[in-house]
Amino acid sequence: MWESLSMSEHDPGEQRRRQQQTEFAESVTGTIEATPNRRAEYVELDTMGSPRSSDGSANKRRLSVEQTLDDAATAVEDTASNQHVKIEYDAGGFSLKKLLRFVGPGILVSQALLDPGNIESDISQADTSGYKLLWLLLLAHILCIFVQSLAARLGVVTGRHLAQHIRQQYPRPLATVFWLLTELAIIGADIQEVIGTATALHILTGIPIWAGVVITAVDSFLFLYIQRLGVRVTELVFGLMVTTLAVCFWVEMVLIKPDAREVIKGMVIPRIPQGSAVQAVGIVGCVLMPHNLFLHSALVGSRKLDRREETREGAIREAMRYFRIETAVSLVYAYLINMAVVVVFCKAFELMRAEGIAYVASLAEGANVLSHVLGNGSKYVYAVGLLAIGQSTTMTGTLSGQYVTEGFWNMPVKPWQRVLITRSISLVPALIVALTAAAHIDLLSEIINVLQAIVLSFTIIPLLKLQDHAEVMGPEFAFGRVARMSAAFLTLAIVTLNAYMAASVIPLDSPSMYVALCAVVIVYVLVLSYTAAFPLRCVWSRRMVVDRAPPAIRWLFGRAALAVDVGAPT
Repeated sequence: MWESLSMSEHDPGEQRRRQQQTEFAESVTGTIEATPNRRAEYVELDTMGSPRSSDGSANKRRLSVEQTLDDAATAVEDTASNQHVKIEYDAGGFSLKKLLRFVGPGILVSQALLDPGNIESDISQADTSGYKLLWLLLLAHILCIFVQSLAARLGVVTGRHLAQHIRQQYPRPLATVFWLLTELAIIGADIQEVIGTATALHILTGIPIWAGVVITAVDSFLFLYIQRLGVRVTELVFGLMVTTLAVCFWVEMVLIKPDAREVIKGMVIPRIPQGSAVQAVGIVGCVLMPHNLFLHSALVGSRKLDRREETREGAIREAMRYFRIETAVSLVYAYLINMAVVVVFCKAFELMRAEGIAYVASLAEGANVLSHVLGNGSKYVYAVGLLAIGQSTTMTGTLSGQYVTEGFWNMPVKPWQRVLITRSISLVPALIVALTAAAHIDLLSEIINVLQAIVLSFTIIPLLKLQDHAEVMGPEFAFGRVARMSAAFLTLAIVTLNAYMAASVIPLDSPSMYVALCAVVIVYVLVLSYTAAFPLRCVWSRRMVVDRAPPAIRWLFGRAALAVDVGAPT
């Protein structure tokens, strides 16, 4: 028996809507009766913005069901067999052989923590703070392990990635804002990666930066060929690129012979040098990347789990355990590489200062610093590592953009189309920077890092909010009280740190700038509050399709409420 909670009996379109609801109820009833113990699934009641029907008439509600999960579904909707790794469930203990089948998504995610923008941040950290912020770099990576594990958890449990959930759960205008902000963050990171790769090509071959930008943009199509070889080959290639960077900087760390006592002291003793507060907050911002959360929640879908009713919960818990281990190992690996970059340049700058030689702490000048300290060959080792990670991060950036676009718009995008679009969008600003502002790349990186920090707040809130709802995760996987409190504290800490970093880089040299900053802060807080307070949309309970929000909230957010008792006799 259907009952509309928000539609008037005198509405001329009432009979038509009731007919749509009756047809839908019959299909829902059959599905729930066939699988009475299945976890709740989404029902999207699309009334946002009074969408038009195919004949052009307005104000007609369209009721649609989106099947989120079946026994063969994954978050990566690709039917090619080499794009999935089938995982058989067994109730046994830990298996190294089985862990290796889960290795891959964490490696791709770790790329973002090692991109040219982060390497430049490491070089700046070495110049301004020396070894003293290594402990904070470690803490940021530990925090990143926790957040990325939550993103993987969302994808494993629900079978859908974060962009798809946001599209389903939030009003279309707000979801569109999320999409635009995420795309800006991806493009910003892409510019850093393209410029970094072009810098490596310049060091190795002497070609101009602008020519390196064009080459980098074009050779990203190589990624399409790698993808066609299958998910395991793709993960192996990215793993080799990360290892190339690791070997390059670990070799240079051994050659430069840093002070081991100072390194250990910097890792274990918390301290923030005077004047390094912004630098310290920036370290956290550079490690937590918003598009990485979208990417990780989607990549875990490449593992095809045994989702039969009798094995579903066990298979999901097993997958979450192995993905947590894989994520932790991958990001600790990334930390050791970032630490090596900081240590190498700390020692190099120390030697340069001892000799009274002036230097510039930047990505482009890093090769000259190492060349002076370790010899001419060291700059080529530096450039090879930079080239490897620059190429791999441009490819993972393309993959992130693909999932974001498909998820927010429910619109499959062919890989070559996504590469063409992202390369075209990032090529123009990257060329402008290369031709007119090569000396100000550091400033551009700072602006991009602020943008990433702002976008992260709009990504972390929906991620944690989704984890807290039993209707989304299922009662067996939703947050408990301790996890809920930890998530709230984490959200507040991240939002506060990112807001501080954004405010710190804005020049407040006039009253108008103060007014502008206050206005931006007010809008920022209001939108974040709206995001956090917005109730989730229509979901399935065991026997009822309901909108959980009170009537006043439904009216405030412009939502039509619907209740369907599919189990009660008519």
